[in-house]
Amino acid sequence: MTQITIAQWLSNNTTQGVPMPRYQLVHSRKFYGKYDILDTYTGVREATGTTNVRMLRLELAELNSKSIIK
Repeated sequence: MTQITIAQWLSNNTTQGVPMPRYQLVHSRKFYGKYDILDTYTGVREATGTTNVRMLRLELAELNSKSIIK
């Protein structure tokens, strides 16, 4: 399997010129059943202590609304 960088993945996964949101929900590399929040601009993963996807999506929506570049 070929490894690609986050920047390559993002450039391949834009829809009709609309870029992907800055923060994404991804599965944790360390803990099974847990999630991380990935900052797609820097590639930094922030561990979360919850498995509640609904609350994580609300947090992502808040983070993405704050990160809009004006």
